[in-house]
Amino acid sequence: MDPIFTIYRIPFPFCKKKIPNLSLKLKKGLEETGRLVRYHELKKITNKIPAIILTGHHCKDYTESIFLHLTRGGGKKAFYTLPPFDGERFLPLVFFEDKELDLLYEFVTNHMKIFEDESNKDPIYKRNRIRMDLLPILEKENWNFHKTYWNFHDRSQLNLHFDLKNEPVSKQEPHIFRIPHETWTSLNLSSKKELIDFHLKLLGHYPLYKSGFDNFHLQSEGERAFLENKNCFLYKSKFGDLFIIDKKSPAFKKAVSHREGDNLFIEWNQNKFKLSDPSEKYSLGSWHHGQKIQIRSGNKEISECMRENGIPFFLRTYIPILYFDGEPIQILFSLFSKSEKNYPKRIYLER
Repeated sequence: MDPIFTIYRIPFPFCKKKIPNLSLKLKKGLEETGRLVRYHELKKITNKIPAIILTGHHCKDYTESIFLHLTRGGGKKAFYTLPPFDGERFLPLVFFEDKELDLLYEFVTNHMKIFEDESNKDPIYKRNRIRMDLLPILEKENWNFHKTYWNFHDRSQLNLHFDLKNEPVSKQEPHIFRIPHETWTSLNLSSKKELIDFHLKLLGHYPLYKSGFDNFHLQSEGERAFLENKNCFLYKSKFGDLFIIDKKSPAFKKAVSHREGDNLFIEWNQNKFKLSDPSEKYSLGSWHHGQKIQIRSGNKEISECMRENGIPFFLRTYIPILYFDGEPIQILFSLFSKSEKNYPKRIYLER
C-alpha cells in the first residue's frame, strides 16, 4: 500500500480489496467484512507512523447501532457501543449537538463533493432499514440523539492525550497492577468497585460495568475469580492478590535472549536478567505441564511454584525459565516484578 499523492506532506495511502471473496472466506456479511478490512488497514498505518484513527461516526449512527444490536438480541452492552475514544479510534462528531451536526452536514455537502456508497440505500440491509424507516419516526417524536448518546458515555473518563511525536519514550507506562489481598478484604463492596475503576483509569480504560463487577466479586468469594473484557484481565485467587492486567501488556509477549561476549541476557516484561555463561550451557525456556524443578529437598512441580508465587494462570506460560543443559533450573520471577525473587534463589546443578 504505497502513497499515491501527498498534501501538506501527509501521505494518502489507498488499497483495494475484494470484499465479496473475503466475505465468503470469513463467512461474514459484506458490511462486517468491509469494516474488518477497513480497520485492519488503518491499524497498519498507525503502526507505521505516529497517528490515531478518526472516524465519522455521530450520535445518529449510535442510535442506529443500538437498535441494530437490540434486534439481534443484544443486552445492556448495546447501549455502550461506539465509545468516544477506545484507545485507538476517536469519534469527534459525537460531541456535536443534533442541530450542530445538521449544520455541519449542510456545510460539507455545499462545499465538498460527497461520494456515497450505493449500498447505503439498499433496504436489503437491516441498518439501512433502521436508518430510513425508524430514525425519521424518532426525529418526528423529538428524539435527542446527542443526549441519548451521552446518557451512556462518560466524558470524565476520556483521556484524550495523543502523543504523536515520533520520539523514543523512556518512561514506562503501567500495565500491571497487583493489589494486596489484605487491601481487597478490608474494603466494602462499593470501595472495591472504586478501587478497580481507579486502576483501570490509570491504564486508560473505562470503569467496569456493574454486572461485570458483581460477577467478579461473587467469584472472589470462591477459589478463583477471573474476568476478561475488551481491554484487560482481572484475576484473584482465594487468598492471593488482585491482578489488573492490560491486554497490551508486554507480559503477553514471549521472552527473548541474546549473548554479548561471555554473558547471556534474557529480556521480558520490560525487565532484563544477566548471567555469566562462558561455556554457553544456559538457555531460555518456558513452563510446560508436568515439568519439575530441582530444589534443596528434591524436585518440585513448576506449576506449584507458580501458584505459590501468585502468578495468574494465563501468564504462566510466559514466565521465563532458565535452563541448564536442557533442564529447568530457575524460574525468573524477577522479570515479572522487580520486587520478586527468582526461584529457587540458589541454583542446584547435578554434576
